[in-house]
Amino acid sequence: MAREKSEMPADDSRKRDFEVFFRESYSRLYYYALHLIPDPELCKDILGESYFYLWQHIPDFRPDTALTYMYTHVHNLCIDHIRRAKRQAVHTASYLHMLQEWNADEHRESERRITIIMELIDHMPPMTRTVMEKCYIEKKLYREVAQEVNLTESGVRKHVMKGLDIIRRFFSVKYKKRQ
Repeated sequence: MAREKSEMPADDSRKRDFEVFFRESYSRLYYYALHLIPDPELCKDILGESYFYLWQHIPDFRPDTALTYMYTHVHNLCIDHIRRAKRQAVHTASYLHMLQEWNADEHRESERRITIIMELIDHMPPMTRTVMEKCYIEKKLYREVAQEVNLTESGVRKHVMKGLDIIRRFFSVKYKKRQ
């Protein structure tokens, strides 16, 4: 027990030294980090991480070398952050480029399909073509189309089903041939 009591004052002394060191060095280290990384919140996080690391190793704390150590530690954390940010920027740019290519390819494929569908509609029987154009190009309701072309709603539905069947058959055959 005598040993524990003699260690406690030394431990308290280190904690006081740490506290004094913290107060005296925080702003200098903060502005040093801010010089490397122009993000105040990130700099505070880096300093918090550095001081926390130092606190975890309080038994090894030496006030005479602590400032040099902290400058090095903060510097290394800032450099690590800059490297990660650059790597992330490269990955983000690569992803965006890939996404743009994919969207362009998707758009070209969509345009190609629309062109084919329009050609298929042009070659449908006249009443089916008229019903398909009014329902899908002019976006009219079956009831409106039925009144315009003198059919029942059921008749319009049958022409739509016939037109969609023509389109489905064309694409299912084309896709099966690709596979």
